[in-house]
Amino acid sequence: MNKNFPILSILVAITLFAAAYGALVVQAQPAEAVPEAAAYEAVLGKSLSDQAVADFIASNDCASTGPFQMCNASGLALWIGQSQNVETVYLYPNKIGDFGAYKGTLPFGLSASDTMANVEHKLGHPKFDQGGPQAGWEPGVPDEAGTPDRLHYWATYKRFGVTIVYNSPSATDQDATIHAILVRK
Repeated sequence: MNKNFPILSILVAITLFAAAYGALVVQAQPAEAVPEAAAYEAVLGKSLSDQAVADFIASNDCASTGPFQMCNASGLALWIGQSQNVETVYLYPNKIGDFGAYKGTLPFGLSASDTMANVEHKLGHPKFDQGGPQAGWEPGVPDEAGTPDRLHYWATYKRFGVTIVYNSPSATDQDATIHAILVRK
């Protein structure tokens, strides 16, 4: 048995060396590039003839459908107004139909998993007392609201230029999550 011990030790050493060297080779390979999210802020309010807008549309493989540029893979759509400017950006934070999930940063600290209660808190108002500001935050009631498509509740916050479209038609469903976010210039 003592004769086999040096051979066994050498085999173990070679195995450990191969495992360690293999791990270094795997670590040394570059990581796959994660595609950058489309920066909608760069085109909002700009003309279709603007080079930044043309580049955005081309790089996001957008397709024209009436007044919309549909950028399905990027999880957004651009609404082009009569003045041929990008007036509204529709962001889809979750995969919906043909739209992938928007991977960029959502406005005002919103996240794809926010409920109506979270959104109202994030878009709220500072709480004021008679003598001055009091610590706290009051839920933000939208300036306008409705259910124009009978499937989704739409809450418009004019002061922020944003409309939140929820996945529920009810204005009282505090657990409803975000279906889409419309950002206007």
